[in-house]
Amino acid sequence: MTSKLAFISLPVTDLDRSVTFYRDVLGLKILLMEDGWAEFDLDGQRLALHREIINEPSHGATIYFKANSIEEEIESLKQKGVSFSGELEIYSYGKLICFADPDGNMLGLYELPAS
Repeated sequence: MTSKLAFISLPVTDLDRSVTFYRDVLGLKILLMEDGWAEFDLDGQRLALHREIINEPSHGATIYFKANSIEEEIESLKQKGVSFSGELEIYSYGKLICFADPDGNMLGLYELPAS
């Protein structure tokens, strides 16, 4: 598995309010905002905010690792006993999937969209 960090994701209850805070109060540059998702630049690293789904438990922050081929990484981790929460999700901004470490901390894999 790659050791390069792709981004850190935080769940938020009001995306517009949170974007205003991170952009206007903290002064972060917004890179992307679409479909309940916003990304900011942190000196070359990305911080993502995503709209939390009401009535679903929140796991807090999720650390996503960059995957060159997410499907191959999924298969490799499955062979090592990793269980994934949910299915592979595909968006205009890339593919992602989540799993947990032994203590329940959320981790994920992220593959950039094909250019």
